[in-house]
Amino acid sequence: MLLGSKVTFLLVLLCVMECVRSTSVSPSIPQPHTRVRIIEVEDDYDDELSKTTLTPRSPGVTTSRVIPRPCDYDPCEVQTTPCEKISALTGCLCPGLTGPEERPEPPKLREMKLDGSGEVVVHWCAPRSNVTYYEVTIKGRKKQHHFREHLRNGVIPGMKVGETVCVAAGNQVGLSEKSCTLYDPPQPDRVSLSAGIIAGSVGFLLLVSALAVVLWRRRTCRKSGMGEAEGLGNPSYTNDGAL
Repeated sequence: MLLGSKVTFLLVLLCVMECVRSTSVSPSIPQPHTRVRIIEVEDDYDDELSKTTLTPRSPGVTTSRVIPRPCDYDPCEVQTTPCEKISALTGCLCPGLTGPEERPEPPKLREMKLDGSGEVVVHWCAPRSNVTYYEVTIKGRKKQHHFREHLRNGVIPGMKVGETVCVAAGNQVGLSEKSCTLYDPPQPDRVSLSAGIIAGSVGFLLLVSALAVVLWRRRTCRKSGMGEAEGLGNPSYTNDGAL
């Protein structure tokens, strides 16, 4: 009986093993293959992040860059307002100026010409330095003429042709080197002067000729009128010439 049970158990075990073997060896049901398409996407997140980090911008807020412009400043014209004040008000740029602790550079003597009263007016251009006054002198004379820092011209009375005029700029440190020139006003053009004299002479001759013609015609008319009056007053005179 025990032997029969063992035989039965072995048979069952063999049967189970055969079933397991057949199951593992049998082909599996084919499964459909799935292809996965990989799309490479360029990620600009780092760039955008760097841009945002470098130039942060609040929503709805626009930023603009203001480029400074040169000040409306002419060193050769009279300036009622210093360039420093103009720059402080408008934010413009003044030309390079040396500080008040340095001696000024020499101004540039521009020109000299006569005004309506016959006096000589000296014109100059300001240097790019800190200036508190200008000094105008004539070589050979001890008198000095001083003008305010905003002026660019000054009247020098009694100036004569051939004298040398000098202009210097000064401040609390001292006086600059002088800018000098010879006062030599332009002489009238001789050709133009000769042409004017000739034109005046021709006009005078024409006027004299016209007066002479008028006087001659008046004299001729007067003589003819006197002849007619004498003929009418003579009783022996007739139109047919008979007495």
